Amino acid sequence: MKPITSPIKRNESLDYLRGLAATGVMFYHLSLFSFGESDASTFIARVKIYAVSIFYVLSGLTLFIANTKSLELTKNSLIEFYLKRFFRIFPLLWLATMFTYLFKSSPEMYTIKHLIVNITVVPGMLRSDAFEANGAWSIGNELFFYVFFPVLFFIYRKSKTYLLLAVALIFAAFCAFTFKLIDPTINLGYQWSKYVNPFNQFFYFAIGIYIATLKKPADWLVKLAPSLIVLCFAVIALYPQSGEPVVLVTGVTRLVLSAFVIAMCYLFYISEFNFLPTFLKKALKYLGDTSYAIYLIHPLVHIIVHSISEKYLHWNAYLVIAATVAITIPLSGLVYEHFEKYFMRLGKKIMDKRKAKVSNIAI
Repeated sequence: MKPITSPIKRNESLDYLRGLAATGVMFYHLSLFSFGESDASTFIARVKIYAVSIFYVLSGLTLFIANTKSLELTKNSLIEFYLKRFFRIFPLLWLATMFTYLFKSSPEMYTIKHLIVNITVVPGMLRSDAFEANGAWSIGNELFFYVFFPVLFFIYRKSKTYLLLAVALIFAAFCAFTFKLIDPTINLGYQWSKYVNPFNQFFYFAIGIYIATLKKPADWLVKLAPSLIVLCFAVIALYPQSGEPVVLVTGVTRLVLSAFVIAMCYLFYISEFNFLPTFLKKALKYLGDTSYAIYLIHPLVHIIVHSISEKYLHWNAYLVIAATVAITIPLSGLVYEHFEKYFMRLGKKIMDKRKAKVSNIAI
C-alpha cells in the first residue's frame, strides 16, 4: 500500500472560493424569492447550478488533504472519520430544518417520507429532494459522497491508475444524466429529483479527490493562475446559452461549463493570493469560515425580513434583499463561532475519550 503525501501545501484560497460560492447561492436564492427564476443567459442562473458544483469539488479536494495522514483502513479510523463528518454537518442542518418547520407550513412537509428524511437525515443520501431546509438537497448528496470517500481514498492508495478508472466510471454516470436522463426540453423543476440524484453530482466530488493527488504545478502556472481564474470566470458568465436553466445541465453546455468550473477550483487550489490586501483576505476568509451557515441560514432570514416588511415596512424587493444580506452575514459569524464550533469541539472531545478508551483496552 503506497504512502500518501499532500502534493501542495494547504492554503486559505479554497476557503475564499467556498465563501464566494456560498454568497453566490445566497444572492441567487434572494433573486429567485423576489423576482422568480432567471433565464439561463444570466450570470445568476449559472451561479444557481455551478456554485453547488464548486462545493462538491472543494469537498472532495479538502477531505483528501485533511485525511492524507490520518485515515486508515481500520474500524477505529473509519469511525473517527464519520464522527467528524457527523458533528460538522448534522447539528446545523437539524437547526435549519427545525426553523424551516416553524416558519413554513405545507401538507407535503408532514408526509412520512419527508419526516423520515428530515428527522433522521441519512435517507436524504438517496432522496435529497425530500429535505425541507432550502438548499439541503446538496447536503444529502454530500452524505452520499462521504460514504464512498474512504473507498476512493483507499483505491488511490492501491494505485492512482485505479482511482482514475473509478473517476472515469463515475464520469460515465454523469454523462448518462447529462445526455440521456435529463430532458433539455422539460423545465428543470419538473426533473428536480433526477438532477439532485447523487449519481448526477458524484463526478464533481470525485474529480476534487483526483485534483488533490496531482503533482505540484510548475511555477509559471502558479504565477499565471489568478489571470486564468478571471478567464474561467468570464467563460462561465459569458458562455452563449439561454432559455430555461435546464439547458445549463444538459448536453455539451454542461461539459464545457463543468470543465471551466473544475479548472477554476484547481487554479484556486494552487494560488495563495498574496497580492490581495489584508482586509480583503480577512473578508474572504470570514465568508469561507461561515459559508455553511450562510448557505443554510439566509432563506430563514429572508422569511422573517419579508414578513416584517410586508406587514409593517412595505419595502421593495431590493431593500428586502439588502436587509437579508446585512443580517445573514454577521448572524452566520455568530452561528459559526457559538454553534458550529461548539459541536466541533464536542465531537473532538468524544473522539478523544474514545481514543483513550481504545488505547487502555489495547494496553
